[in-house]
Amino acid sequence: MEIKKILVPTDFSEESMNALDVAAGIAKKTNAEISLLHVIDVPVVGHSDYVDIFGQGETSDDPELYKPYMHKLIEVTRDKLEGVKKKYQGVNITEHVEFDRLQRHIAEFVIKDETDLIVMGSKGVSGIEEILVGSNTERVIRLAKAPVLTVKQKIKPFELKNIVFASLFEKVHTKTIELIRYIQTTFGATLHFVKVITPNNFETTSDTHQLIQKFAQTHKFDNYTVNSYNFYSEEEGIRSFSNDLNADLIMMTTHGRTGIGHLLLGSIAEEVANHATRPIITFNQHFK
Repeated sequence: MEIKKILVPTDFSEESMNALDVAAGIAKKTNAEISLLHVIDVPVVGHSDYVDIFGQGETSDDPELYKPYMHKLIEVTRDKLEGVKKKYQGVNITEHVEFDRLQRHIAEFVIKDETDLIVMGSKGVSGIEEILVGSNTERVIRLAKAPVLTVKQKIKPFELKNIVFASLFEKVHTKTIELIRYIQTTFGATLHFVKVITPNNFETTSDTHQLIQKFAQTHKFDNYTVNSYNFYSEEEGIRSFSNDLNADLIMMTTHGRTGIGHLLLGSIAEEVANHATRPIITFNQHFK
């Protein structure tokens, strides 16, 4: 597997620009094309949320009245995207402006554009907002049929020397393994395989190391270390291990649960993506 198409959703925020910096760094290494996507929420004609859409304090049931506004909005947005593109000379970037709901359109765009990797900026959310609302990034991780690289901070230049792959090392899909190997080889990085051992899932260090070693040898990995890490929870253990190592990137798989299943069981990968300050690539169950 190779990375040929990278999708970067942008709202022109600092976080999305940080994501574009990282995507550009990957594109230079892989000769990939970046699709820079800005999605505008679809106006609902006559809805109170759009009362002041023309700055006149009134609405209309005639969709034709909204067309000049939408055309102007597209024109202004494309100008902004062109300005962003000029900052990344030597990187193949195509811009896209769409009226839709962000998560839904990204899920559709990934299939249409044959996206290999999504790179998204994120602030992360916590507390009651995390339980009730979540974040755009978290929802994309759950739904998109492509790996998602979450970026929290400005990282320039983007280099990978140490990559953490945290897993149970059971039933890891072939495409996930291929992409891990591709990224490791492309950047010449060392892979650090780790399984976090908590009080609720205790196993001996010897058993853990044998499991990971068998995984690495079966899939013919080179330049790697084998690690078990004891901590109170898997999410905190992964973050702590990555901090101790000063890792440049974390990689994880997620079940991509939705609805009540997500509320009850959650996802360790989504938790790490939400709270870790380091970049993290998540592979969900749709990535097959």
